Amino acid sequence: AAAAAPAPKKKTLLDTYKIGGWAMHPLLLCSIGVVSICVLNARSMNRKQLIPPEPIAHIKSASELQDYIKVAELAGATDSLVTSSLAAGMRLFDPNDPEGSKPKVEEAIAEAMGRQEAKHAYWLNFLQLITAVAPMFGLLGTVSGMIGAFDKIGMGGMGKPELLAANIGEAMITTAAGLIVAIPAMFAYFLFRNYLNKLLSEAEDHITVVIDNLTSPAAEEEA
Repeated sequence: AAAAAPAPKKKTLLDTYKIGGWAMHPLLLCSIGVVSICVLNARSMNRKQLIPPEPIAHIKSASELQDYIKVAELAGATDSLVTSSLAAGMRLFDPNDPEGSKPKVEEAIAEAMGRQEAKHAYWLNFLQLITAVAPMFGLLGTVSGMIGAFDKIGMGGMGKPELLAANIGEAMITTAAGLIVAIPAMFAYFLFRNYLNKLLSEAEDHITVVIDNLTSPAAEEEA
């Protein structure tokens, strides 16, 4: 009886990585970067840290009583998205002219909110960068593999597909790897970006309530 043909060896992930060639190295770094940035953003965009419910409740209660001194003290005592922005505005609050000082207070708060947004979006922007760069590395690996394949064809390998398999494999694997890295990075970017925008909008709502309470007509009458 004829001997049974040996079963083909299955390729491991490491084998596929090696076939991909040099372009797989920067793509590996990009994939590690995506995971690391997602972890950093998940830790930094903590709702309880950025919008702490207890300090905000105390600040709102003090603002309803038009106690601007207490509001300023509570805002400066906590480091968060809401309190830090509010503290920046309270420095320009004029108790003798609450309504007149409101534009300056709102401008200072807007600037502080912009700085807070830039701070929390710093690493987030790198996800957008990886989304654009990863497919480019994959395309570069594809071009490198096709150049190698055409070189072998020029040396007489047209009728020997086994000689072209490695280069064609490099071209296809790097293309797929670039998309595998870029697509999750794109989803993660928009997920965190929308979540940050939601937190900023919620923070603005809390601050607006406090400022409206402090600059209401009742505050002017008491002054």
